[in-house]
Amino acid sequence: MNLVNELDKTIELLEADIPANPASKKNERIQNGIQRSIADYFRDIDRAFDWNALEAIYYRNVKQE
Repeated sequence: MNLVNELDKTIELLEADIPANPASKKNERIQNGIQRSIADYFRDIDRAFDWNALEAIYYRNVKQE
């Protein structure tokens, strides 16, 4: 290995320990978990909400001018 490769590897190791580094493996796992959790949340909201009743709910609660 040459010096540039060694420096690149050292930089990668140091960056992995930075808590705010979005590219660290730990933070990527956390990000993926949060994305799955949010996707599940909105999927559950979509399943629970009766979209067919939206028009009736709107006209019942919004005053027309």
